[in-house]
Amino acid sequence: MSDHDEENALHEKPLEFITSIANSGGYCDGQAILPHEDGSGYYAFCSCGNWRVEADSQEDGLRRARVHTGTIPV
Repeated sequence: MSDHDEENALHEKPLEFITSIANSGGYCDGQAILPHEDGSGYYAFCSCGNWRVEADSQEDGLRRARVHTGTIPV
């Protein structure tokens, strides 16, 4: 038996992963933290389509994403 779960998103190619998130149908399957074009901060958003915030740093964006998904308390 393989050590890798064939259904695990971590083993998908990047395009397959992004496509599966794009087709998630409003669920919180993926979050992203991307830098502003001018370097002044970060955008943080979720595949559910209901959450997008501004963050001061990548760490702040990750913390906010974890709060959004319920991974850590508010």
